[in-house]
Amino acid sequence: MARGGAAVDLTALLLRVAARRPHVLVVAVPGAAGARLALEAALAHRGWPVATGPADADVLAVAGAPGPDLAAVVDAVWGQVPAPCVRIDVPAPADVGERLDAAAALLADAEHQRTEVVDGNEGHGDHEEHHDHDGHHDHAEHGGGGHDGHHHGHGGTVAGLPMAEVGPDRDGLTLDRLHVPLGPVLPDWPAGLVVRVTLQGDVIQEASAEVLDAGPAEPFEWPSVAARELDGLARFLGVAGWPRAAGRARTLRDALLAGGEVGAEVTALVRRIRRSRTLRWLVRDISVGSTDLAALLAERLAAVEDALPERQRGGHAGVARQYGHHAGAGMAELLVGAELAAARLIVAALDRETDRMGAGHG
Repeated sequence: MARGGAAVDLTALLLRVAARRPHVLVVAVPGAAGARLALEAALAHRGWPVATGPADADVLAVAGAPGPDLAAVVDAVWGQVPAPCVRIDVPAPADVGERLDAAAALLADAEHQRTEVVDGNEGHGDHEEHHDHDGHHDHAEHGGGGHDGHHHGHGGTVAGLPMAEVGPDRDGLTLDRLHVPLGPVLPDWPAGLVVRVTLQGDVIQEASAEVLDAGPAEPFEWPSVAARELDGLARFLGVAGWPRAAGRARTLRDALLAGGEVGAEVTALVRRIRRSRTLRWLVRDISVGSTDLAALLAERLAAVEDALPERQRGGHAGVARQYGHHAGAGMAELLVGAELAAARLIVAALDRETDRMGAGHG
């Protein structure tokens, strides 16, 4: 009895420690950028890390009210989150604090976590099904594409991904073709976006894009253009593997949304990004239609500066960026010919604003 009681006490202690700084996987719903922004700001204020995937998450937080297609994906991803874990819905910015407090309390509640497992939460009780033959966990980095109508395998699946089929390339040779869905649950990924690509080797041969539940979504109106530009820049920097600069961009974004004047700090960040040799090396020689990734990054940095309130008050006309302008010409087509490793960088650079989408295809 004493040993059993000690084990229970140790479990409760470990849960309380974990609940102090849980990793949160954020699922953004199209049109709910307000809830997402409030959630990201609250996580930064609390010092709670953002999870990189289901296996890394303690809390699954849905920002907004998903439609049926995205809800099915969320359910599938939730099944991959290991216990102890909590799922919360954040339908509006005003709900953020209450829902995060509730998540921390439930994570620390040993009885609640025990009940979750006992009641048959299969996704949290049997994780062997989510590992491939090498023992690696499927982080849903290629999708959450197991729901009906959004993940079409052509010969079975392994670790949640379709197996290769055989098809001819442009020279008439027979090569393996692999169908891979990207999104909609990925870090620094546009809300609800699913990009389906067909690979031969590591090169994208075909691509199509869709925004899940985009039709019912209400467009989100940004109160600050500069904050909007910083939000997109933060996503790009996150995908590029520069988390410190991405975090700085989000901090400045939040300051602008709160009415602060951070023009000097934004200019310093842009200057730092332009001087980065590592980033220049990363984006070099990556074509995006008639332009390239380096040019898109330069356009974004200029747009961030020109959107600052200080520039506008000074009579500077600035560069009028149309969100999704490049995507409007066919975002999916711009991925054809690119290597898979560059696809997420290209999507981030194109900055498709799914919160303004009114149609499902692009």
